[in-house]
Amino acid sequence: MGMKQIYRLILIGMMAICGVSCHYLDRAPDAGLNEQEVFSKYANFKQYFYSVYNGSGFNIRCHYPLVFHGNNQKFTLEGLTDMCDMSRIQRCQPVKQGDGAQSTWAVGYNTGDANAPNVAKVPNTMKSIRVCNIALQKIDMLQDASESEKNDLVAQAYFVRAYCHLELFRLYGSFPYLDRALGPDDEWDLPAESPVDFLTKCAEDFETAYEYYVKAGKVRRDPASGAGNLADPDQDKPNGVTALAMKGRALLYAASPLNNESGDKSLWEEAAKANARALDVALTNGYKLLDFAQYTNNFYGSKCTNEQLWGYSTGSTTNYKSPYVQAFIGYPFTADAYSSAQCPTQNFVDRFETEGGYALNTEADRAEAVAAGQYNEQDPFGQASGAVKRDPRFYKVIIFNGRDIQGYGAASLYVDESGNLPSGSLLAKKSGSTDGVSETFYYENKRTGNLSNKGNQNLILSDPIIRLAEVYLNYAEAANEAYGPQGKAPEATLTAVEAVNAVRSRAGMPAVRDVYTASADLFRDRVKNERAVELCFEGYHWYCDIRRWKDAPQVGRSTLYGLRVTKLSAGASAEYPTGYRYERFALPSNRQIAWKNDGMYYFQFQNSDLLKMKNYSVQIPW
Repeated sequence: MGMKQIYRLILIGMMAICGVSCHYLDRAPDAGLNEQEVFSKYANFKQYFYSVYNGSGFNIRCHYPLVFHGNNQKFTLEGLTDMCDMSRIQRCQPVKQGDGAQSTWAVGYNTGDANAPNVAKVPNTMKSIRVCNIALQKIDMLQDASESEKNDLVAQAYFVRAYCHLELFRLYGSFPYLDRALGPDDEWDLPAESPVDFLTKCAEDFETAYEYYVKAGKVRRDPASGAGNLADPDQDKPNGVTALAMKGRALLYAASPLNNESGDKSLWEEAAKANARALDVALTNGYKLLDFAQYTNNFYGSKCTNEQLWGYSTGSTTNYKSPYVQAFIGYPFTADAYSSAQCPTQNFVDRFETEGGYALNTEADRAEAVAAGQYNEQDPFGQASGAVKRDPRFYKVIIFNGRDIQGYGAASLYVDESGNLPSGSLLAKKSGSTDGVSETFYYENKRTGNLSNKGNQNLILSDPIIRLAEVYLNYAEAANEAYGPQGKAPEATLTAVEAVNAVRSRAGMPAVRDVYTASADLFRDRVKNERAVELCFEGYHWYCDIRRWKDAPQVGRSTLYGLRVTKLSAGASAEYPTGYRYERFALPSNRQIAWKNDGMYYFQFQNSDLLKMKNYSVQIPW
């Protein structure tokens, strides 16, 4: 049976997802195939199931940030927070300021969007869940597969089912957990689960997936990578370590304040134990934090790394007009006149500590750092001779005035004393164009290498869906809440503080200062800060984190700042050691963030869906 025949059969089967009262995978008249022929042969069964990864009409890549950020509306979920400003407002800013209708269209459904099959999260998720349920229902029909192959398919079906539920939950909240394929005679208007019950079911499916991965010999898909062998044909598929790590993520969400309304400490204990186990199994199977010199391999230059527990790669992207970069690389770094860019705010830049570990989040923090000789507001990036520098990750992530960029030299992100832009400024718009440039005087550079060749760069982009650093931080957060900063989960080898320090040490940062580890409350703020710095601009983490922590209302009512840089004609002086004046300024009102009401914790399901299925969701309208 040919690939086209299999594909036609898949499409016919998809009709049932929409509630059409026909038997799923009845005969495909043009292909002459029936259900038995599809599900009894391994090659056909695998082709059917693998549509969840690469089907052209639907697939789970709608949840991969690198794919979603290729949407032609030029926004990212980080752009909806205080982390960054999008250089082009377009659809981002209305959503950021509380337009629920725009959020429904742009994130979940994308009706009329040319990239709808790639990024429409709700329909793609529901179709993928249904394929998983049918695969599990039909697995005993499979006749010519080895036990390992069969167990691998079962493991992947449980994993993808849980992953789809978890990812949609992170953005939309609870809905029914669909653990069977619904037919025309079944009740479709099912009640939503409670958040904890929903996330517990996700965790149970991830655990079942792990058990089948063990049976299949797929705890990891490639040999433990001292030899650097990361080229298994199914390297882009999840494995047993991924399943345990995702279980830990699901239980962390269950324990978090937004979902754990009673403050049940046992939920934090379960999350800590699950993440400790995931960390142990990952390390036992050869995963590790990359040396900092290879840190950016997690994001570009390599298809996959030995820190990524599961990732997605674009392969080689030959120019910056690629759809994969449209929402985070903007003018002047892209050949696409309509790209946008993620431009970090000063609010986020302040999260990068000094190289000595002093926090800079608040005025009081900065005053303490100044008194300790760790910071100078007029040399914030440590560019003067002998100055104290920032967290080394800052120099990997942020383009700031004076940073060297291959092909550009020192980045020109300043104005002169009259407020005019110098020749060659990276803040200058093309004459008469619609290009957006940074309003904050920063650009983001975590996921791109050489920015100088706009048209012909052979760039491999990589998207770590979950990597080992997150598991360390998931464990640290849960262990701190359950056992305190110096406590640890049963059978764990690390305390909460030690887990955070492992991530910091890789980056060349000192241990968290003792003043921050005296209590769970004090350490909680540093765990949050560490997540913001280490996981920034990947995986939707910050967007979801500030919601599950219930910090989003405070964030959404804060003022967003940039850092105006003025080149001084008098040059360097004692007051201005770099020859530039740095001034914090509030971004224009049309670029601020707003928290309208608590409905903004989640994106909205489409009204037409809610009218059909009244029990399906209990969302608060924006």
